[in-house]
Amino acid sequence: METKYYMHELIEKYYRAWVNGPTLLDHYLDRDRFFRFIKACIRYSRHWNAKQQIYGGWLEYFLERDLPKRYHDKQRCEEIIQEIVILFEHILAFSNARFPDHVLEMRDPYLVSLELGSFRYTDKDGKEKRAYSHEEIEEILIKNFGPTWRKDWRA
Repeated sequence: METKYYMHELIEKYYRAWVNGPTLLDHYLDRDRFFRFIKACIRYSRHWNAKQQIYGGWLEYFLERDLPKRYHDKQRCEEIIQEIVILFEHILAFSNARFPDHVLEMRDPYLVSLELGSFRYTDKDGKEKRAYSHEEIEEILIKNFGPTWRKDWRA
């Protein structure tokens, strides 16, 4: 049987330490092991040439492989897996949130310009377009940093 997903050996150590604990999330030490597993996923998945991303379906694959051995009630096992996968996805989404928000903070015009320039949208024809033109970005910078922002912010 061919494995559908791959788990880096270092991440698997954290996974095993968590799933082989007395409970999965019922005790604070088990939750701590779960959080360390997620941190390992985030940190070490960046370092290997992964063909897939770390996401809920990836974790679900391994839990569906390993948890039925532990839980004999199939419906309860499926509920536990779904609860864990949802929590896993929420924590991943939190960790991937862009921060700081340079546009919101308006502290550095160059970082604001870069961030505004990176915003994209897809038009009705399916083409990706810039959300802000160079002229619009310049107007925003002048409004927030003054007309001489380029001269004032030179390093």
